[in-house]
Order: sequence, then C-alpha cells, then structure tokens
Amino acid sequence: MLRLMPLTEYDALTDPMIILNDVRQTSSLANVVPRPNHCHVTHEVFEHNGHTVNTYWVDDTIKNLEGHADTLIVFMHGGGYVLGDVHSYCGVECYLSDLFNVTILHLEYRLSPEHRFPVAVDDTLAVYHTLLRHRISPMQIIFMGDSAGGGLVLLTTQAIIEQQLPVPRGIIVISPWADLSTSSESYIRNAQIDPMLRLDRTRWVASQLLGPNRPQSAFYDPKLSPLFGSFEGFPPMYISVGTAEIIEDDSQRLVAKARDAGVDVTFEQGEHLMHIYPMFFPYYPEARQSLENIHQWLQTLLNK
Repeated sequence: MLRLMPLTEYDALTDPMIILNDVRQTSSLANVVPRPNHCHVTHEVFEHNGHTVNTYWVDDTIKNLEGHADTLIVFMHGGGYVLGDVHSYCGVECYLSDLFNVTILHLEYRLSPEHRFPVAVDDTLAVYHTLLRHRISPMQIIFMGDSAGGGLVLLTTQAIIEQQLPVPRGIIVISPWADLSTSSESYIRNAQIDPMLRLDRTRWVASQLLGPNRPQSAFYDPKLSPLFGSFEGFPPMYISVGTAEIIEDDSQRLVAKARDAGVDVTFEQGEHLMHIYPMFFPYYPEARQSLENIHQWLQTLLNK
C-alpha cells in the first residue's frame, strides 16, 4: 500500500502522524478490490505468553482454532508497515480463499510509528506459536504476504528458524519489500516507469519505522531488512514481482540469495507490470493468470 498513497504533497515540517492519518483514511485496497457480500470475516484474538494479537478468519472453513483446517494461509498485509488492515484486504483475501480453496487467517500486526518496527515480528511469532499450540501442523500452514507484508513473511520465517521452530509448508511473497535501505539499482532504473512507487516516498515511509535520527546504515540490519539475513532452512518459496517497479531488485536479489542457500524457489516476473500486480485481478488478465500460477504451485506443493 505504499503505492496507494495519494499524490498530495506535504510540507517537510508537517507532523508525520498528520500525514499518516490522512493516508490511512483515504488509501485502501478495498477501494479497488471491495469485499464481496458473501465474504465471511470472523474476529479472533490470539494469545501467547500474555501477548495478544487480533486476527480474522476470512471466508473461513473452521471458524476458530478449535477446528481443523487442511490448509491454512496466514496472510500478512502490505502497507509499508504503517498502514493496512483487514478492512482494506478482506476483498483480496476472500478471493484468494475461494480460488485456492483454503482458509485465510488475516494477521493484524501492530503498525509504525505508534509501535516501532520490528514489533510486527513479535505479533506474527505469537500467532505462529498459538497455531502450533493448538495442534495446527506446520505442514498445514502457508505464509503469504505482499509488499511490506512479504518482507514480514521473510522476517518471521527467519525468526522461526532462529528459535528452532518447525517452518511452515511454504511461502508466497508478492513484490516483497526485503531491503529497507532502498539501495537496489532498480530504484533508479525503474523510477520513470513505476506508476505506483516513488523513491522519496519509500524512503519517507522507511524513516517512520525506526524514529528520527537513525542512520541509513540501520536499514542494513537483517532484523529489519530480511534480504541481509540468512535463508538457510527456508521452505519452498514462490516469489512474484513486476519488472516496472522500483523494488524489482529486492526480489531479484532475494531469489539469488535463497537459491544459493539451497531453497526451492519459483520466480515469476510480470513483464512491464507494476507493484503487487496480482492483487489487481479484477482489472486485467495478467493478474488473474499470476494468481492461477500461484494456485497451481500451491496444489503441487500440497500434493508432495
């Protein structure tokens, strides 16, 4: 949802919370992919060691953790870690639930700057611990995320491996924001053709995550930018990116590093397509085809 920020220009002295509150009120993926009438969304609070996290079962088949799901997609939404919620994403998630024939669990992690990044990883880990405690097998779980949510999927998986927990069955990331340092060459190469993202705004969003006066070098910390962490022990991954987005090289570098670590990676490049293009499935066939490709990959993975 970096890409949904309005074109309004703000004075450099404007309070960042005024800007973010404006963006949160006016920018929503639901404006382009609304929730269908038949979509069921059920709230449930997860708790692990006193840490509570809001989650939502979207078009669920098990209603709550006391049931059983053959396959569960834990979805981590985009929004630069500063915006996005279930109301924005449930239209997309409902479509994915129908297409993939799975339960989707939307994870409502804490946003910055009210909560300093990477506290979102604490939230995702708490949810994962809760799922395991309720005897949901890791082999039933798929992590999926777009943009910053894709980065959060990677950070969460790295933390799971660090804690020596069993990893999920697979990972799907769409245009993952994996390098908060904005150091990739594609930020320059694709600057004039990316219809959604701008380097200055991406850097501004990154600056809100850690607070003022943090050096640029802080963004090379693998606890913030998963690209600089380890991919040893990762499950199979599906990575999708458009070649017309400024963060294209985040995915290119991620693919190379994961494959070097022995990870089974399927990589899809949408030629001349924009950031998180599969999410715009109501509007053009390339997006629908990409989601169908992911569906086929998921079926193959689950049948192994």
